[in-house]
Amino acid sequence: MSEFHYVTGTGVAGTLLASPVADALAGTIYTDVVSLALYEEALFTLSIGVGTTGTSTLTVESCDDFTPSNTQAVEFEYKRVSAGETNTQWTAATSAGFTTTAGSHQMYIVRAKAENQYLNYPNARLKCVEVANSAVLAGCTIQMAKPSYDREVLDAVTA
Repeated sequence: MSEFHYVTGTGVAGTLLASPVADALAGTIYTDVVSLALYEEALFTLSIGVGTTGTSTLTVESCDDFTPSNTQAVEFEYKRVSAGETNTQWTAATSAGFTTTAGSHQMYIVRAKAENQYLNYPNARLKCVEVANSAVLAGCTIQMAKPSYDREVLDAVTA
């Protein structure tokens, strides 16, 4: 049985990929939309390399489809990893999200839960809105966790 399904990004214009790129969080940027229909959680791992002063507000959006046609910000949990392996506890975030800490060499793990999805919207994505306009080298992977079915290779979760 496979416990996780990983997503590196499809490369659709305007989406955040797993491979770090310069000024990745400029303006407003989103990850791919992923389906939580067969999973309990999606873990968005935002890895920040170089970026001494740039910050962003991170939120999770519940999406009605993969386009998406309609979205609604929802509550989620996150933790910050810095200084090698210094992990914070899971912190509850409201639908307003939270602002990242300025600095290089850190990660944010954002946990979206299927139980927190808006109405019957089966999909989710991470939204990043630049707060302090300064280039940040970053990338994001998505890990689908706790599948509702038992199979060695899990089904795709993007459109």
